[in-house]
Amino acid sequence: MAMTSKELVFAIFIITMYLVLNCALNLLNRWALGLYGLRFPLVMTASHMIFGACALSPLMILNESYSSRHAHVIQNDWKGLSIIAVMNGFQIACNNASLTVMELSMNQVIRAAIPVLVALIAICVESKVPSKAEVACLAVISIGVMLAVWEESKNAVLGIVLTVVSSVMQSVQMSVTGRLMSGKSGKLNSFQMTFYTGPIAFATLLPFAFITEFNIFVESVTNKPIASLGFLLGSCCVAVVYNVVLFQSVGTLSSVGTAILGNVKIVLLLFLSSLILGELTGWSANQFLGCVLTFASAGAYSYIKATAPKPAPAPAPEPAPAPSQQPRLEGPGHGYIKQEGV
Repeated sequence: MAMTSKELVFAIFIITMYLVLNCALNLLNRWALGLYGLRFPLVMTASHMIFGACALSPLMILNESYSSRHAHVIQNDWKGLSIIAVMNGFQIACNNASLTVMELSMNQVIRAAIPVLVALIAICVESKVPSKAEVACLAVISIGVMLAVWEESKNAVLGIVLTVVSSVMQSVQMSVTGRLMSGKSGKLNSFQMTFYTGPIAFATLLPFAFITEFNIFVESVTNKPIASLGFLLGSCCVAVVYNVVLFQSVGTLSSVGTAILGNVKIVLLLFLSSLILGELTGWSANQFLGCVLTFASAGAYSYIKATAPKPAPAPAPEPAPAPSQQPRLEGPGHGYIKQEGV
């Protein structure tokens, strides 16, 4: 069904906000965690999660349309919400942690391989085998990522591993989120998803943050109080809006549209990271070749998915004949069948 003008304007607004907020958050995180030296990614991610839920709590508690559904939503969808919260918290934390040891541009090239991960998950979970053209695109994406990452692997093995783990978790999470936003308790919007998943993600990340980063965080706040607290507060404000937009984009755009938007975001981030952070200056020819192969193949894969013919709907079962038209055996021992009405 064609989109109305109002729906089109809203979709453009969501796309624009997604690109602006994602780029701003990634650049800020890379600068603070990697270049400035505020090395507490788990504390930062946990703060983002709980801040988002707290910021939305007045709306979710005081608005009758939301508050009347809390018990129903939690009772019916608590499992799905918990899975999304844990995966979302850890995939963001892993991605943020990778920015402490590797460039943002390389991080984004690795994340461009998400279509490969999604296809593998679909084969294992849904038994969906990609077409020959899709397999060819996925193979070139893999080759491109390997070319781009080969040089980086000598210096940032941990960053590569964290980015891959984050990408796998995000692939699974996006699939589950799309189903839950039209779950058992009715359609959940982006405010509800952020509000319900935030505290669970915070509780999941807090023990790991306390064990691994408590001393680092205390030292950072003691030595750089304005920078540390200002970064936390500023990134929390950006993150709460971004999380709402992220969940909304899943409900507004198709899975293919989300994949294409992700490719546009990666190219934009590469340009901005080079312009603002001075990255890409030390890349080799092989890395640039891998980058081009990855993005070109990812774009071709998205196009193939978008133009692929939809499977024909299953034929409806034929209705059973009316009782008056069904054959009936006339009497015991007569040995013939008589049609009613003949």
